[in-house]
Amino acid sequence: MRVVGISNRTRYWQHYCFSNPPEGYRYSRMVDIPWHVLHIERQFLAHTKLFFPLKPADLYHTYNSVVANHRPWVIEVESYLPRYKPMSERNPLFQWGLRRLADKDCKWLLFTSHHTLGLNRDKLAAAGVDPAKMTVIYRAVEQYLPGAKDPGRFTVLFAGNGFYRKGGVELLKAFQRLGRPDAQLWIVSNLEVDWGVFPSAEDIAWAERTIAEDPRITLHRGLPHAGLLQLMRKAHVFVSTTFSDPFNNTILEAMGAQLPVICSATSSLPEVVQEGRNGWLLPVAGVPSDAIADRIAEHVRQLMDDPALLARMGAESLAVVREKFDLRVRNQRLVALYDQALG
Repeated sequence: MRVVGISNRTRYWQHYCFSNPPEGYRYSRMVDIPWHVLHIERQFLAHTKLFFPLKPADLYHTYNSVVANHRPWVIEVESYLPRYKPMSERNPLFQWGLRRLADKDCKWLLFTSHHTLGLNRDKLAAAGVDPAKMTVIYRAVEQYLPGAKDPGRFTVLFAGNGFYRKGGVELLKAFQRLGRPDAQLWIVSNLEVDWGVFPSAEDIAWAERTIAEDPRITLHRGLPHAGLLQLMRKAHVFVSTTFSDPFNNTILEAMGAQLPVICSATSSLPEVVQEGRNGWLLPVAGVPSDAIADRIAEHVRQLMDDPALLARMGAESLAVVREKFDLRVRNQRLVALYDQALG
């Protein structure tokens, strides 16, 4: 059985995928300097892997990280390469990263979406990276049966610590405008201001006051991921009109729990949510906050008033997952790519 060496698994979907390898392969955690544990924030160190030769591996598979070792390797990418920003592209270390990506040791660049591939292809090709070794392979997500739902309540679910970047204010406005006493909103978030969207002090104060004063709203701070999955099984719809996200894996997890999704038509999300099939994609770039809120409220109201539509869209979310984001689909692709990389 061939061994694929991996680095740290920091995300839930990585644990899932790397705990279930494709047939004929097994994943093994390689030994390298754990910069993330040491809280080193320099992106060159965080996204460059030098594996110590303490464990055997036929091939390395990293996530966003360039490999320094002279062995066959593949890199899975959700945003841009090399992931060394804010380092200047003229920096010798940045140029070294480009050379490693162009080197024969690097067998595949596995982009997590066609959107991400499109962002990188031309620039990498200009740096000497062969476009023939760039391809798309989607993440895989676990699938769950729906749980028991509150028969007297329609539950809207939001999850994401980057509350303001992921459209939390717009959802609060929509929930207020919904005006339905039989609706409840579950928010799983630490209400952080992280990057991309920087709300005013007034907006932050309004959001926190609205959450605290509305008895229909429940805030879950610091909820473990397993707890979030259970809330997904009990909710009716997932809403996250994010303004900036490389992928937003939480939306994919909500689909795996058979929820319709209301999200934004940004980044890779049009490859995940299919308009009118398993949810809606709302334009958010340059759109006023109130207009986004109106659209969210309109679609939530549709689902509340049409149980058949709610059931159909939930079933279609699972169908989309099984078509594109199923572990069996991913592993079938990986077997072919790994086999080709190893000759």
